[in-house]
Amino acid sequence: MFDVNDIESVRARAPFLVAHRGGVIEADAPENSRRAIEKAADHGYAMVELDVFESRDGIPVLLHDGLYINCGICARIADLTAAELTAIRYRGSDEHIITLEEALDVCAERNLGVMLDKLGNDARPNGEMSEACLKRVKTLLRDRFLASSTVSIMDSSWRRKHLARVAMFPIPKGDVALAVAGESLAVKGEFWFGWAAELDERTVARLHALGVFLIVSINTFHYPKHAVEPLARQDIERLLALGIEGFQIDSVFEPFFPNKVKRT
Repeated sequence: MFDVNDIESVRARAPFLVAHRGGVIEADAPENSRRAIEKAADHGYAMVELDVFESRDGIPVLLHDGLYINCGICARIADLTAAELTAIRYRGSDEHIITLEEALDVCAERNLGVMLDKLGNDARPNGEMSEACLKRVKTLLRDRFLASSTVSIMDSSWRRKHLARVAMFPIPKGDVALAVAGESLAVKGEFWFGWAAELDERTVARLHALGVFLIVSINTFHYPKHAVEPLARQDIERLLALGIEGFQIDSVFEPFFPNKVKRT
């Protein structure tokens, strides 16, 4: 299992891949579906990003772009119970919405680390999950022995409070600025997360010198539609040369990592 708390282990596995939007997205595998997660394991990813929301009855479930786009249902996730949500199929697929519990079962079985995104409630004014739901997330991670294999890219004092010791959170942007300015910070073993455009040679060198590992996001929506692949390739090649440890990618960018992805 991928141990994010061991900086030497992390760097030994570099460059590792994180599957964006819940896995390898293909015609038979909608984002955040069980099949997409399984495909991420089959393809050799180290981690999978899971987009987590709270159901009406306080159960964490997976979904990204909402019920209308994915399933043709005009409702908020928080309007429906977990039982109602998991009975819903994705449009154009036989896959259904799954709970975080089912997703983490697959991750534990297939040795996939976890990147948590969203951790939200689409009916609450502040968008935050309830305390009870965050406690469920914490328990699920602990019970599946995934606490040392989980990072959260959605950061807030509320999330840090309730997911302490089961999820690593990114180094704050303010600390990044201090590091680049030459400050000596006690951040060894922590991680940075962000877009390729945020990383230049100096920033990477300073964070590496402080013992921080980096996960860069390479997603299709980061680029203009007329030049997605060439610009993504340029960023990937530049950042590989700088020794970036992790790449969170849309699966369409797998061909740019021929030595890291295995086809099944």
